[in-house]
Amino acid sequence: MDSLLDAAHSLLQANTELVEYEGETWRYSVPSRSVYPHQWLWDSCFHAIVWSHFDLTRACDELRSILHWQHADGLVPHMVFWRSEGLRKHFWHYLESADGWRFRQKRPWTSALTQPPVLATAVERLVQAGVDDFLDDALPRLERYYLYLAERRDPDRDGLISTICQYETGLDYSPAYDRSLGADPARPKSILRALGRVKLANKLRGYDLDRIFARGWHCEDVLVNTIWIDNLAALKRLAELAGRSDLGDWAEQKRAQALQTLLERSWDADRGLFFNLDGADESRPTVKTIQCLLPLLLEDLPPEMTERLLEHLTAANEFWTPFPVPSVALDEATYSEDSRLGGKRLIWRGPLSMNTNWFLWQGLVRHGETRLAAHLAERSLDCIERGGFNEFFSASVGEPVGADRFGWATLAVEMAAAV
Repeated sequence: MDSLLDAAHSLLQANTELVEYEGETWRYSVPSRSVYPHQWLWDSCFHAIVWSHFDLTRACDELRSILHWQHADGLVPHMVFWRSEGLRKHFWHYLESADGWRFRQKRPWTSALTQPPVLATAVERLVQAGVDDFLDDALPRLERYYLYLAERRDPDRDGLISTICQYETGLDYSPAYDRSLGADPARPKSILRALGRVKLANKLRGYDLDRIFARGWHCEDVLVNTIWIDNLAALKRLAELAGRSDLGDWAEQKRAQALQTLLERSWDADRGLFFNLDGADESRPTVKTIQCLLPLLLEDLPPEMTERLLEHLTAANEFWTPFPVPSVALDEATYSEDSRLGGKRLIWRGPLSMNTNWFLWQGLVRHGETRLAAHLAERSLDCIERGGFNEFFSASVGEPVGADRFGWATLAVEMAAAV
């Protein structure tokens, strides 16, 4: 355990950036220097959680740096371009920013997108670890962010929040989105073009959410909403700790509504899995992906649903591979062994990731499945021993198949205690 902690510490430190901005020094860890040179929202939440094992001040800095860029409406951006002057013109950063519709008009500092709302969980972890004053600074920003999600990202007012681009889900090229995008899963260029069309349409609409929800692509994603529900529970606990019973009551009301809707609309009783709800008509994709299992994270999931999900999780021809848990079920035609398809880098189409393993591991622990949780932790650590802290790993042989020296893979230290 000590050697794993040391390795995780060394990696996050090596990936740390120091930036002078507005007279202050800001610190954050990039996900991977080889592929991801900016700051990402949910990555920083994961980094902060791992930093809390050995440096609480540094853990707080990780979240302060991303929260500094919160937008006026409450959105916390999924990307911050701290070194904006280094961005190339005519590049994808401009499509994902609301700064001007002409790509050469203004260099962006942040994206206009967000990511799965793990912030409350990360803040709660730091508070539990003994940070004294961080909650006073963070809670007002958390309140604005979760209010933004409830008020601006729930167009049908059913409690579930909607994403407006696959990148907001964190699961970029998952085949769960192929059908709603009109992409051909056998043609990599078709997938890339389909996502490009969504980004361009959002840009041309000025990232106006009313216009996007009226005519653009949007999805009530199971992973995103599972994290939304789980983090509303964390927000309630933080609010109560700060003496904010009003905020705690609001968070609980939203959590209960979102959970009820997820159970009623996303659950497929015939297949025993949860599926995304695509667009205004809430059609469901049919492919079995990691999203389908994520509600296992929720402690108050009905027992019969938990049992059905566990059946799929532990099926050797689906998700219980030699190195679980793959991002796409083994028996799906879209399953891929690595992170490339037809020579193109298309992630989340088969290989396992340590962050989703971490979520599922927590769910197994919460549901009393200690044997399964220990096995998942052991296999996850085997991947780290084989290939270091990597973005993705082959579900069949455990070899690394993603970006190297990857920050969120350090979440393995969280699971190490179960081995």
